[in-house]
Amino acid sequence: MLEHYIRQLNDLYDGEPWYGDSLLDKLDSFSPEMAFAVPVPGVHSIAQIVAHMLVWRRVLIEHLKGNTQFRPEADSPEDWNPPAKLKAKGWEKLLSELADNQQALLDLLAAQSDEWLEKPYRDGHTYRYLLEGVIQHDVYHIGQIGLLGKMNRDV
Repeated sequence: MLEHYIRQLNDLYDGEPWYGDSLLDKLDSFSPEMAFAVPVPGVHSIAQIVAHMLVWRRVLIEHLKGNTQFRPEADSPEDWNPPAKLKAKGWEKLLSELADNQQALLDLLAAQSDEWLEKPYRDGHTYRYLLEGVIQHDVYHIGQIGLLGKMNRDV
């Protein structure tokens, strides 16, 4: 069963997901200028969305490492990094962090058994719930990234 989720994470990251382009397929087509562009006032940039995805993937990673208290506050500056902070980090560094995050997540999941999926996570939910949530969250934001990419090209 856990292999099923690992396959989904691989597919959505750089494989051939059923819904279209993988995350890397989308991200590889953006210049740093496009990644940090905000085509419509009040929306997040592609870079901000990637950093936001990393935050919630990190929740899963930290729990896999045993840090079960780790949980950033939703909609906080930690959750949505300010544009200036991300620009200072740079697009290539952000993509490198994503690659490292993906590998850490896969390595930690591979060390688990299927029984881990049914262990309690929090609030009456299991780790299966958290893992499925991270996958759904990634797919949701891949769609946003695709839309922002189209908007950035049309500006």
